[in-house]
Amino acid sequence: MKKKLLTMTMALALAAAALPVTALAEDGDYDFYIFNGKGEIADSLQAAVDKYSEETGQTIRLFTLGSGTDSTEMLRQELQSDHAPALFTIQDAQRLVEYVEGGFAMDLSTAADADFAAFAETIPENFYLTQDGEINYGVPYNIEGYGYIVDTVLLGELIGADNVDAFIEAYKTAPYEDFENMVTVLDDYIKNGTAGTISMGGTDFALAEEKGELASQLVGVFSVAGSERWTYGDHLVNVAIDAVYSDSLAAAAATPETLEAGRGAWEAYAKLADVLTSHATTERGPELINSTSNSYDMQIQNFANHKAVFVKQGNWCYNQIIAANESIGETLTFLPIKLPVTDDQITAEGLTADYMNSSIPVFVPMYYAINAKVSDHEKECAEQFLTWLNTTDEGLSFVINDMAFIPFNADPATISAGYSLGDSILSYVQAGQTITNAYAGCPATWATNTFGQYMMENWVNTAEWPEDAYTQIADNLISSWEETAGM
Repeated sequence: MKKKLLTMTMALALAAAALPVTALAEDGDYDFYIFNGKGEIADSLQAAVDKYSEETGQTIRLFTLGSGTDSTEMLRQELQSDHAPALFTIQDAQRLVEYVEGGFAMDLSTAADADFAAFAETIPENFYLTQDGEINYGVPYNIEGYGYIVDTVLLGELIGADNVDAFIEAYKTAPYEDFENMVTVLDDYIKNGTAGTISMGGTDFALAEEKGELASQLVGVFSVAGSERWTYGDHLVNVAIDAVYSDSLAAAAATPETLEAGRGAWEAYAKLADVLTSHATTERGPELINSTSNSYDMQIQNFANHKAVFVKQGNWCYNQIIAANESIGETLTFLPIKLPVTDDQITAEGLTADYMNSSIPVFVPMYYAINAKVSDHEKECAEQFLTWLNTTDEGLSFVINDMAFIPFNADPATISAGYSLGDSILSYVQAGQTITNAYAGCPATWATNTFGQYMMENWVNTAEWPEDAYTQIADNLISSWEETAGM
């Protein structure tokens, strides 16, 4: 039985007039309604919906706010309305709490459709949208990952093309000390032309005596978005947070005691931040935090144009990289972000320094949730659509080719992400070398607006750091987290 779509509420009408809206359906009959919280895929998800409707005869309403718009309040209104969505978006475990307490998020193990139930069982536990580690409430939109991106052609100029694969494998298992030595050797080579030797895990890689065409363009070891607060918060501090908290729920439950117990990881973060910002394409100081020369866009351009060997970024910046330099699109790969921690400084259960330093963070940025309060018919339609989207060749084609996503269930042996960085992430997933994004459990806005701001204004704008810099940074991380969380 189809449900009648009622007149839009005044609030929705006002928001629709004020914000960019994609695929806002007209009043009419529909089988089920999707509230999509990821504006970047509005058109491609609509194309998938249209194709599915053509094949099944079902009528689907899809609503998406404009890209970059926070849809939380609109979703709350829609879930409370007479025309609630059967499928909606939840960002992470912290946001999940509201929808479980409100009775909206459906336990996927209670699904009525047998094919969907079987599909839901294939979602790995580390990709669950969960509160207790057992009940899963979400189907991943996709997976994302990040690390140091390097152009293997440039790397080949530096150490010899025949040595690139061996270097990458040696790097992955090498200790942090080898990473820091590599940075020093590369910095000397870039600035002084000294052709030193990089030692990785006991294997030596000699730098070319004469710089090639690409190597001669290098200005620094790292391209750093120095004017962006998230450069120092968010994903960089996440690596240290992963060493202390096993996931975002554990981070959300942080106490003064667990924060203090993580001091070794916090000081390790500070040391890593020191190394990255002191070997950038711009000298550390006021110029590095200048938005004209070291913005997000400039970070990508500098890397794409071989001004730096590495850029700390995720697969989401791939299109920007190739827009700046299409020739390197197929020669990019990820290397792990290594943290100078020892096993006794890691408090996250079951984690070791060796594992952390050979892995990259891979995580789910958003989930589809099924509304437990809609009719059985709507639930079953939603389940069948998600099964089609994530398991059929036709559905996965939309996910991979149109949305440019990496499916959480992609088998690297049979499915390509379609581009170099996506396939690099899949290789880490296949090898079982991934860590998570525990920083998503930090107090809201803390990582960027509080801690990231502190780092940029108090440290990155200063060339020389005092001997107690790492201790000061760790102190601030702990105290600002506690203050923001209201501990």
